[in-house]
Amino acid sequence: MTDTAVSISPANIETLEQLYTFRERTEVLEFLDKHPFLIPVLLEAPEKIRHYFPDSQLFLEVVPDPEIIDYVLLILSILMKLDPDDAITRQKQMDLDWWLNNTTHEVRSQLITLLEYPDEF
Repeated sequence: MTDTAVSISPANIETLEQLYTFRERTEVLEFLDKHPFLIPVLLEAPEKIRHYFPDSQLFLEVVPDPEIIDYVLLILSILMKLDPDDAITRQKQMDLDWWLNNTTHEVRSQLITLLEYPDEF
């Protein structure tokens, strides 16, 4: 699929590309085209995430689910340099404060947030 076939608005694509680094841009856009209900969450997420992870970089990537054949997920990776215990505490608080109460089961079944460390950490 070429970018011209994607039905996501050019404005949303541009905004998402300012908020996230896409790992395999075409795959991410194709996934979002099939799951447009994720776009409002992805537009809102950086502000919420940066409350807990202020200096983080955010990435989007489509990956196969290791437990379900032919099922793919969108991974929102939060690249940060916090102490692992602190990072897990912050992620749990973010989940309680925002993620679990403000996203639907449909969203959570297609989009997962993961903490990621830089290679040099």
